[in-house]
Amino acid sequence: MTRVSTPQTLRLICLTTSLPDGVKQGYIPAREACGLVTLPKNVGGFSLPHLRKPPQFSQIILAEDCVCLPAIPQADPLTAPESAPPSVRSGNAPLLLPGGPSSLQSMEAPDDVPFISPEIPITHETPITHTAALRDRDYGTWHGQALNTLAPETLHALLHDPDFAPPEGESLRQFHARAETWLTTLPREEAARGKLPAAAHPAGSGAQTLLIIARPAVVRALACVILGGGPEMAAKLDIPPQTTSLFTRHAGHWRVRALGAGQDTGPGSQG
Repeated sequence: MTRVSTPQTLRLICLTTSLPDGVKQGYIPAREACGLVTLPKNVGGFSLPHLRKPPQFSQIILAEDCVCLPAIPQADPLTAPESAPPSVRSGNAPLLLPGGPSSLQSMEAPDDVPFISPEIPITHETPITHTAALRDRDYGTWHGQALNTLAPETLHALLHDPDFAPPEGESLRQFHARAETWLTTLPREEAARGKLPAAAHPAGSGAQTLLIIARPAVVRALACVILGGGPEMAAKLDIPPQTTSLFTRHAGHWRVRALGAGQDTGPGSQG
């Protein structure tokens, strides 16, 4: 029987999506709204000063309320919504791919336009996991509601009381606890996958690198958990859309290595 051990080092490279349009207009995001992200067009877009070389990803973990768009230079859906596929414009896009978790083909794009450029460290064989654990905070019956329609004391509680929960929704503390549960169980789940592909880590290092795609609030929650600051710390961390953060786990301990680093997604890109 082959013994399965936890990788010596586990790296999480977290790529944040854009915020739903409603958030910019003062609305709590609709439950069906998706955060959008465009992958970097080349391997340099994933480079961080803390890494010796651009990473090779052994897995992609995609939050269920996020959509990953193809890096097509002539039509950036984040800056030119009219050029995005109809399903993306309506907010009902399939989450990352229409072809199932083993496919990395284009999403309603021409057949000759690859979803993933061959220059970046993701292949058609890179496993993809869709997870509800990394969804943004659940606002219950308040999804889609304008903030200015809430009573002043209710709005203050929503924004400043970590234990306040909207009807049928989560408090900030419950949201962070969900992120903590996911982060705590991740090393065991990755160890259970067995032997890592040779391309997923440098020879003999035992390191494993995962690409996490989620909304900024989720990455802030993960950072708070790692720093041990509680949900009150979230307001003190600035993690913009379309940026990269790096968390590492070594010898059983997590560290924040980079937070909210700028992402190179090509001219005119934005979160």
